[in-house]
Amino acid sequence: MIPANLPIISSSLVQHESIRYALITTAAIGEKMLVVSGDTSSFQGRKHDTSDALICPLTPENAAELRRRLPWLNPVSLGTRTSAGFGDRLGCATVGHLIATEGTGVAPILAQQSVRENTRTGRTPQQVLDDAMWGAFEYGWRDPWGADADHLKMLDDIVPFVDAGYTFFTIDPGDYVDDAADTYDLLTLREKAQMLDWLLLDSSPDDLIARFSGQVALDGLTLDLNEEKLLRAAVKYGAAIVHT
Repeated sequence: MIPANLPIISSSLVQHESIRYALITTAAIGEKMLVVSGDTSSFQGRKHDTSDALICPLTPENAAELRRRLPWLNPVSLGTRTSAGFGDRLGCATVGHLIATEGTGVAPILAQQSVRENTRTGRTPQQVLDDAMWGAFEYGWRDPWGADADHLKMLDDIVPFVDAGYTFFTIDPGDYVDDAADTYDLLTLREKAQMLDWLLLDSSPDDLIARFSGQVALDGLTLDLNEEKLLRAAVKYGAAIVHT
């Protein structure tokens, strides 16, 4: 049993497969610790003085073992569910985010950081996900939640997010959008369109124009497309599509 005299965060207390888990706070500095009673194998910590409970620091290893045992602490793919990303920059706001989410029907994306943000805060994708998980555990959240690797620009950036268990990946091709395309004349558009990787786009400028010129109806909206409009769109966004 978890000793009653420990400063347990009551919302975190859970019994699963005859094992008890909870977060406690230390009186001296308010540091949070995990306490496990029952099968404590694979957790790293110290034995409680008067019980079989193990008191564990909130390390990546202990977070991984807790996720293995309590499956609802793993982020999942949310599909087309209504969701909202929270982006806890410092790793201490998840409980507040869940208080705001409770009862709304919105699935929270609790871990949501970009490479740029991690660089500025000195955090890793694993730390971001673990902090979100500890917050979900503290609150007692058991509904689905997601983890978004945000604003990914390079293939190498994806790897640590995959390794950490992220379930949502936002590709940011903004560096490949030609914002100046809005100002090009038709001749310039034709020249720049020829420079796109049409093999990868599985098309060509002539094919694009032949397929889409004229009026296109979309749910009551009519688009009047011609060569200039189509090439402007291709030149502006074509390289971004290729990159993605």
